[in-house]
Amino acid sequence: MEKRAIIALALSFLIFIAFMYFGEKQRPPAPPATTADKAPAKPEAPAPPPPGAAKPALPTPPPAPAPARPAKDVVVDTPLFRAVFTELGGRLKSFQLKKYRQELQFSSIYSFKLWAVELDVNRYQDNSKGAKLKELVRPGKNQELPLSLGWSGKNLTVPPLLPYEASQTEVTVKPGETGTLKFTGVSPEGVAFTKTFTFRADSYAFDLAVNVTNQTGGVLDGHLDLDLSENYTGEDASKYLFLGFNGSINNRLEELKSGGLKELKTFTGKIDWATLDEGYFLTALVPTAAPKAILTVSETLPGPMVATLRAPVEGLAPGQAAQLAYTLYYGPKDLDDLKILNVGLERTVNFGWFDILGKPFLYTLNFFNRYLHNYGWSIIILTILIRVLFFYPNHKSYKSMKEMQKLQPKVAKLREKYKDDRETMNKELMGLYRTFKVNPLGGCLPMVLQLPVFVALYNVLGYAIELRHAPFLPTIPFTNIVWLIDLSAKDPLLITPLIMGASMVIQQRMTPSPGDPTQAKMMMFLPIVFTFLFLNFASGLVLYWLVNNVLSIIQQHYTNKYLA
Repeated sequence: MEKRAIIALALSFLIFIAFMYFGEKQRPPAPPATTADKAPAKPEAPAPPPPGAAKPALPTPPPAPAPARPAKDVVVDTPLFRAVFTELGGRLKSFQLKKYRQELQFSSIYSFKLWAVELDVNRYQDNSKGAKLKELVRPGKNQELPLSLGWSGKNLTVPPLLPYEASQTEVTVKPGETGTLKFTGVSPEGVAFTKTFTFRADSYAFDLAVNVTNQTGGVLDGHLDLDLSENYTGEDASKYLFLGFNGSINNRLEELKSGGLKELKTFTGKIDWATLDEGYFLTALVPTAAPKAILTVSETLPGPMVATLRAPVEGLAPGQAAQLAYTLYYGPKDLDDLKILNVGLERTVNFGWFDILGKPFLYTLNFFNRYLHNYGWSIIILTILIRVLFFYPNHKSYKSMKEMQKLQPKVAKLREKYKDDRETMNKELMGLYRTFKVNPLGGCLPMVLQLPVFVALYNVLGYAIELRHAPFLPTIPFTNIVWLIDLSAKDPLLITPLIMGASMVIQQRMTPSPGDPTQAKMMMFLPIVFTFLFLNFASGLVLYWLVNNVLSIIQQHYTNKYLA
């Protein structure tokens, strides 16, 4: 084959590798914030009054508060989650998802690791009992908890650790019902806060209504600050998943990766929503009225990332109250769950450069799974459909390679005849290809066409919540040895990537041999490279590639025997 074909094949392979490692999570860099990145660390000091002006009224201290009592915990139980709030700040102390496990439990039998090759032999355990529920609140060393509420103003500051009194000690929400939990508290200066949470049985989202009443003797001007926090240094941190802040500010997506935030980041304008993302799950804060506000994001490692929504409240006279409302979401990055909220949170589910292909693939997988109840079989059916779509381009590729093989003797003669005159040799070769109507790149083009499909599937099968802990063949048949119990994780026994590599060798032997020795050596090397890469890929992705190779072998055999 002509050297241009070799170069094209090599470039295709390089693009393939680049897409796998970098393409799936690449996004345009976040535009500069509309305000300065640094925000004042302390509340703004009041300007000194001009000479002769009357002094502003100072808050009148309320009667002495009752003796403090220990803060109680309040448990909220719904069919989807179990949440624990504390009266200290009315904050969220725990949020466990009942349909998801923290991690799968195994009993280790044998483990071997050599550089990037890791083999794990585990004994199966029933994870329906005993496995810890997925926890979305993991406080850091200083016990930073989410949903803390504070006030920062010109002449008054109320810290978020205000003691509250809960309306009840337990809330149980049964199917078809809603439940309400109210926290009330008054600061020493006389600012009364009420936090009212409303929970629904069929949703990971819940509502928060905040009421601030001015019981001081002066006018209040300032910000009501509501926090989200997430500790990414915990056990769930993963180098393969995006961890950090996602937000929609002024209808533009903003992204800040955990570990890369060196200083306080400030955004101003219309805040549609703010989320702290941990790959498969997220916590979200959505102002229901979408007011203009200030959003700050900070992170001090080791410690949590904190997103604070600062809603302005101005001119609050004594006796007056201000109301703010939010929708909160603590749950999986499931497109159906996020879309039903109708606030745009589904945009946080992003499958990279080829998201336009990834989402239809995910919907198709979910459709098949509704009937098959197994994502492994759903992946196999999807692979067959994709193979059918590419049947004709692949067929043309096989025919092109066969025709090129027939021309190899003539190509070899021309190379020998004009070995000292490359320009003439290239002209003669192109003339030969035109005479026999052969495209030297015809065998490579189908691979290039399928790269976007593979990259989209790579992201879907590696990062979709549906594949997390989804089993195909949980154990090796007739044994209790764990095998493909989690399609989002690698094959612990390395069986599927090794079989996939063997299938590539079979494909290679069925493919017409190229005349160029350099290309022949490169093609022999590809199965080794691919096998090595796939050892640590999600087993769902390896399953797709393995089935695709088997179908390719069948089609190639059929083409060689009946259609070539």
